[in-house]
Amino acid sequence: MTRAVIPGSIIALAAALTLYAASDTLRPAVAVRVLPVVVKTDVSAASSGEVVVQAPGWVEADPFATAVTALADGVVEEVLVLEGQTVEAGQVVARLVREDAQIAYDKATADTRAAQAGLESARAGLTEAERNWEFPTELRRAVDSARARLAQRQAALDRWPAELEQEEARGVYLNAEYQRLAKLAQAQQVGEIELIQADQANKSQQAMIEATRLRKPLLEAEIAELQAELTAAEEDLRLRIVDTRALEEARASVAHAEAALAGAQANEADAALRLDRMEVRTPVGGVVMFRLVEPGSKVMLQMDSPRSSQIVRLYDPQRLQARVDIPLVDAAKVGVGQKAEVIVDVLPDHVFKGHVTRIVPEADVQKNTLQVKVAIEDPIPEIRPEMLARARFFAAERDTDDNNASMERVFAPERGIEVAGDTGHAWVVDQKSGRATRRSIQVGAAKDGWRLVRGGLNPGDLVIVERPSDLRDGDHVRYEEGRP
Repeated sequence: MTRAVIPGSIIALAAALTLYAASDTLRPAVAVRVLPVVVKTDVSAASSGEVVVQAPGWVEADPFATAVTALADGVVEEVLVLEGQTVEAGQVVARLVREDAQIAYDKATADTRAAQAGLESARAGLTEAERNWEFPTELRRAVDSARARLAQRQAALDRWPAELEQEEARGVYLNAEYQRLAKLAQAQQVGEIELIQADQANKSQQAMIEATRLRKPLLEAEIAELQAELTAAEEDLRLRIVDTRALEEARASVAHAEAALAGAQANEADAALRLDRMEVRTPVGGVVMFRLVEPGSKVMLQMDSPRSSQIVRLYDPQRLQARVDIPLVDAAKVGVGQKAEVIVDVLPDHVFKGHVTRIVPEADVQKNTLQVKVAIEDPIPEIRPEMLARARFFAAERDTDDNNASMERVFAPERGIEVAGDTGHAWVVDQKSGRATRRSIQVGAAKDGWRLVRGGLNPGDLVIVERPSDLRDGDHVRYEEGRP
């Protein structure tokens, strides 16, 4: 039993030691960002006019080239400029096929004319409605007509008693005449025909009397009807519902027609703009640096490629700059406004004066350099973009006569240093083992995001500027260079 336990314990102990030793290896590498420790020169301590940095670069447009872009989709019909040609602002550099744009413009123009005619018709209708509202002739005529017919029927009703009395009197006469003739007929003094005629006249008159009596309720009914018509006509004249609706509809029609005309005019302006954009004009003057299309090429604004609609790219020959790659160890020796000289390789005997205008904020981790832009103050036509060049940077002029040599000092990125008085700590990447170590350092003053290091760091050391909070001393790290 003892013989079995002892070897097993030894094996377990060896396995535990192996796992412990490999624990760091098995852990995934921690992602961090680093910046190198650099050597900076106190330029103010250098002699006036002394060259502090020399670095290669190339010529480019200042501040950048200008892209001449087609502002409408289409197919290139002709290109009017070539590389190296000078153009003026507003000059046509290319033409697109314009037939479809011309048709669209003609249609939009016709739509505008139709909308204009519709507006004029609506305005005429509004004028008519306003006139009818101002002068309600028909409504007044209806009131007057109803009133006149009512008066006529009322007069007929007023005459009715006299007419009835007249008919009754004639009835009395005809009845008496008939009675007289009837007596004479019995004595055979008149003929039968005369008696029949008198009888028919008497009966006819009695019917007329009855008809006259019956006219009264008819006249009263007509008067009531005409009174209702008069009341309705007067109410129509007072309320003017139909005229109000007609006036509002006419106003709405004018507003609708005006909106339709505005829409048609906007479409016409859009079509005219597209037709005008079939000629591609340069917004600025300059020299053609690249020609990106030829006849038959398609230009499209909505494509992802930024050059899908570009025709040419221009540069201003009076505004050129050198794009210079400064080694990171010399980056602190260069600042904005610093004087420089640029020598272009094709003109080695011609020195161009310049000055630093910009320092690109992101370093190139592959080349270990920082880009600086140097404006060339008096460029000549012989130098063009992409020509190789070399720049010399001079120390700043001093007000004193002190000609001491420039002082080189070590600086580390301030973001990666924990400061406590004159001492501090920094996380540093061991480039051989790929591990992070926390190092004690001596520090000085900070300037422009960099802190003077008096001890503990060497030029080229990689200081961690971005790290997770749980980073431990000795952890494996995977690093990439960050921005200064």
